[in-house]
Amino acid sequence: MKNKWLILTMVATTILAADITEVAGKVFYDGKAPRPKKVNMNADPICGKSHTGPVFNESFLINEDNFLQNVMVWINNPKHTSSVPSNPIELDQVGCKYIPHVTGIMEGQELLIKNSDKTLHNIHSMSKVNSAFNFAMPAKSDPSTKKFGSKEDPFYIKCDVHPWMKTWVVVLDHPYWSVTDENGNYSIDLSGLEAGDYELCFWHEKWDKSMKKEGYCGDNFKQTVTVADKSVDAGTMTFKRPAKKK
Repeated sequence: MKNKWLILTMVATTILAADITEVAGKVFYDGKAPRPKKVNMNADPICGKSHTGPVFNESFLINEDNFLQNVMVWINNPKHTSSVPSNPIELDQVGCKYIPHVTGIMEGQELLIKNSDKTLHNIHSMSKVNSAFNFAMPAKSDPSTKKFGSKEDPFYIKCDVHPWMKTWVVVLDHPYWSVTDENGNYSIDLSGLEAGDYELCFWHEKWDKSMKKEGYCGDNFKQTVTVADKSVDAGTMTFKRPAKKK
């Protein structure tokens, strides 16, 4: 079945290595967004009572201006001198939702998993390259830590107790990544990156099957950036839904 979702429009950018410490941009969705789906949390009263209003599925979130949230952006095969960050990546369970919904992590970096809810969760990773884990976290339990020893394409972690709970993880061999916020903004710290031409890769769970088929960071899912001696605004990346065939 052909993918019905994605065409990427991209513009090459140049980054000033000496004066600019980050590459920043936005991701825009050109098309009509699907209607948000409500999450029914009534199976666990504690989950339902933790929210004062409706809760929506996070697999496709855009703001009123059509800027896209939860797009993972990373630099492909960077030349760098950065070491593994000492600060962990935190994954919390709040209101029977994983926070954040999408994250990157460097191989060897600590993943600190918390349960801030007053109910039992279990953390079940669907990783294929790294060893999968599946363990329970009762309410008020101490945080747990995990590490991934190898690079791995996007995979998700779920809660078998609450099937609507899911978070996506990308394991990289470097720290040059970001996730778009509620306004479609991303920013990647370039500290320690050597000058040169790089590919900026974009991933979103809605297009994961197409990206997996083509290859992550394939031609339709990347942008060329140059770390050099001139500065150009990174601009806006556009995810565009193809027109329907007549």
